[in-house]
Amino acid sequence: MLPNFLIIGAARCATTTLYSGLQAHPDIYLPRSKRPEPHFFLKDAEFSQGLAYYEQRYFADWRGERAAGEASTSYVFGAEVPRRVDEALPGVRLVCLLRNPVERAFSGYWHTVRSGLEKLSFEEALAQEDRRKRELAGTPLGEIAPFAYVERGLYHQQLQRWFAVFDPSRLKIVLFEDFLAEPQRTLADVASFLGVDPHAFRPRAFAKENASVADDATVPPNLHRALAARFSDDVIALEQLIGRDLRHWRIVPDAGRAAS
Repeated sequence: MLPNFLIIGAARCATTTLYSGLQAHPDIYLPRSKRPEPHFFLKDAEFSQGLAYYEQRYFADWRGERAAGEASTSYVFGAEVPRRVDEALPGVRLVCLLRNPVERAFSGYWHTVRSGLEKLSFEEALAQEDRRKRELAGTPLGEIAPFAYVERGLYHQQLQRWFAVFDPSRLKIVLFEDFLAEPQRTLADVASFLGVDPHAFRPRAFAKENASVADDATVPPNLHRALAARFSDDVIALEQLIGRDLRHWRIVPDAGRAAS
C-alpha cells in the first residue's frame, strides 16, 4: 500500500494536531508516530531507496483503511517534491496547512532553539538566513533547511510549484486559525476531502499538540513590522492563488502577537 494522501506542511502550522485528530478515524491510516517525519520525497538519500522501501517502512501496518497517508512538513517547501510525488503517487490528495507567516517564522525559530540547533537571537537568525542557506547548500541539513524562517513562509512561491503539477481539486488548503477555532469541523472537512465518512471519528479530547516554548512570547514589534513587510507581496499573491481573504495576516499589531 502506498499513500493516497499526504499532509505536505507547512511546518509549525498545527500539522501534528491535525495528524493526531485524523488518527481517531477508523478508515484513515497514518503511521503510529508522526516523528520522525519520513521526508521521503524531499531527501535524496531516502528517495533513492525506492518506493518498496518507503512502503515497507511506513505502511507495513496498513489494514485496509480507505485513506492512507503520511505527513512531512518539508514537502511543501521542496522544489523537486511536487514532480516526485506526481510520478510516484497517481491520484494522491494533498493537505496543506498555512499560518500567518510572521507567527510561523517566530514559532519555527523557537522550535529550532528547543531542538538545540539554534543559538542565535531571533533578530540575528533572520539577518543570517541567506548566509546559512548558502553554507548548508548540498548537505543533508541543507535539505531540511532548519534556519529558513522567512523562506518557509513564502507560501505563494511554494504552492505555485504544486498548482503547476496538480489540479486544484486535489489540494486542500487549511488555515491555522480556522482549524484552531473549529477543529472538529476542520477534521470533518478533511475527512470528506479524503473520501471517508466525516462523522465516523472516534470520540477524543481535542488539544493543540507540539506547542512551542514561545506560547507566552511575542514577536518583537520592530521585527513584526519588518517581517510583515517582507511577506506582504507573497501574501497578496497567495490570496489570489487560493481564493481566501488574508488581509488579517498583513495587519501589524502594536505589540506583536503571541506565537506558539
